[in-house]
Formats: sequence, C-alpha cells, structure tokens
Amino acid sequence: MAKINDLFGYDSLAFFGRVNASISHELKNIMAIISETAGLLSDLSAMAQAGTPISADMITSSTESIIEEIQRGFTTIRQMNRFAHSVDTPVVSIDLMEILDLVRNLSEYLSFAGKTNLHGVPGGTPMAQTSPFILQAILYQAVVQTFQHTGPQASLDISVQAPDASTWRIRFDGFSVKEFETFPDARTERMAESIGVAIHWDRATDRLEIDVPVSAEGLGELATAPKA
Repeated sequence: MAKINDLFGYDSLAFFGRVNASISHELKNIMAIISETAGLLSDLSAMAQAGTPISADMITSSTESIIEEIQRGFTTIRQMNRFAHSVDTPVVSIDLMEILDLVRNLSEYLSFAGKTNLHGVPGGTPMAQTSPFILQAILYQAVVQTFQHTGPQASLDISVQAPDASTWRIRFDGFSVKEFETFPDARTERMAESIGVAIHWDRATDRLEIDVPVSAEGLGELATAPKA
C-alpha cells in the first residue's frame, strides 16, 4: 500500500489545482455580475442627476441582484474553506455525508455538472477513519466523470449503505457505459489503494460502488512514516 504522504504530491496537487480553478471561475463570474450591476446603478444615478425619471423598481432589482451575488460569493468561499481545511489532518474520523455534501457543492462549480442527489443512512451517521482529502479526490473524480459523459441535464443519485460492520458503501446510480472505460484512472487507483478503498462497478445497472473501510488500521502509521 502506498504511503499517504507520498500522494500529497503531484496527484493531490493536480486535484487541488483543478478544484481551485473551478472555484476561482465561480468567484470570477460572481464579481463580473456585481461589476455589471454596479455599472448599471451608476448609469441610473447619472440619469437621475440629469433629471431623467428613474423607476424605483430598477434600483431595487439591481440592489437585490448585488446582494444575491454577495451571498453566493460568501457561500462559495465557505465551500473553499471547507475544502482547504481537508488537508489539515492526513487521517481523521469523518462523516461521509459531510464529505459527499462538499464534493457535491464543489462539482456544482463545473459548467457541465448536472444534479446530484444525496441519500444518507437511515437512522445513523456514517463515520469512518480515513484521509478526507484523498477520499474527496476519489469521489470528486467519480462525479466529474459522470457529468463529462452525461452532461448538465443528467441526474446522479449517491447513497451510503452498510454491506457489513466494517465497510461503508457509497453507491452511484446513473453512471453511463462510457465512464467505465475511464474511471478509475491510474491516479485514482493509487489514491484508493493508499486508504484501502475498493472501487467496483456493475455495467448492467450503470452503478458504481466505492467501499470505504470504517476503521482504516495502519493509516496513522502510514501518514507519519518517512518516505521510502
């Protein structure tokens, strides 16, 4: 099994860069809308100073648009902070639903992303000891692969199940046949191996399943062991 520290290199940086690029693009769009709306308000102000009657509704609409975009910006920054802090501790106990929620939110910044529906474990919280950053990379890549082939009109259902006492199974319903030819790639396979995650699929039902160990014994040692 590869050391976790070894994967906090190129593979992880590639994932980190890709997510940050999508977040920065979202923030750029938000700032562009605010800038355009502020320009409109400036024009309306100039018209009012020149004596042209201005509808109060136009000013209200522009103001509300700016407020809405500011709130969207704050939400985006919160997601960015959640993602950034996922590297704070290499191995930690996590709630899988929180990880999946963050992955869903991050994927929404992609122009080709469709709708992602999350379904939790009835009556329980799916806790697991693992590397949150690496698990996010695996799950994010699965979502990206889905929508790259199915497009923004598609819908992906993600659920968490317990096939046995030692495993949480994250099931993706809505995979296309093409995705099985490209996921997982070699990078994703290395990451999955490093945290004991198993990836398998069922072509007949277009279903991907990712098994996450409840207790990842040995990961703590791997996370602090010196590189070979």
